[in-house]
Amino acid sequence: MRNWTFALALALAGCGGKTAVEAEKKVTETGIDPKKDPFGVIGAIGQMAKDAGDLQKEMEKMTPVEPLHFSKLIAALPAIPSGWTADDAKGESSQLGEMKTSQSSRTYRKDGGPGEARITISDWAFNRAIYLPFMMQAKFSQESTEGYSKGIKVGADPGREEYKTKERDGSRTVLVHKRYSVTVNIQDMDAAAFDEWWGRIKVASLPAQ
Repeated sequence: MRNWTFALALALAGCGGKTAVEAEKKVTETGIDPKKDPFGVIGAIGQMAKDAGDLQKEMEKMTPVEPLHFSKLIAALPAIPSGWTADDAKGESSQLGEMKTSQSSRTYRKDGGPGEARITISDWAFNRAIYLPFMMQAKFSQESTEGYSKGIKVGADPGREEYKTKERDGSRTVLVHKRYSVTVNIQDMDAAAFDEWWGRIKVASLPAQ
């Protein structure tokens, strides 16, 4: 789903957290519609700028670490549920300059019927360049007749969830321990499948440090 809030989040991430207009309205899970409430958007932008400053301070305490080997991320992927088939799990490690990441993924398909889920687990290794934009995106939400794009929390972990109602597909990405990006992509399934598949991921096996 195309979402204008991503551009706002990235712009604020680049501003270094400079304060703007004080927020007059908190952004809720259903978000602020700029067509109906333009003044609410101004207030939300002000709040995002303040939050960006808070996140900058938080990131000063974050020290990049060596990412887990992708084999450990593969081990955290769901087992194949009854009535489903799956491709072989894939994993890789990558490096761009000093930024190192690792990733695992697997695609699951409903046996004999519609329905597909792809699970991806990435170790961002406390990389600040990725952390701030994601955290800002997780604070904005929007809903329409076509579906929704909203900031969520799973336990204490922040994330984003997007879903297209007519197409019955979407994605949920949660940042676990401020380090691991865990994404559930679904196709031809109701939004309730997000919780179902999230419960199958071995999140507890991912070390916090």
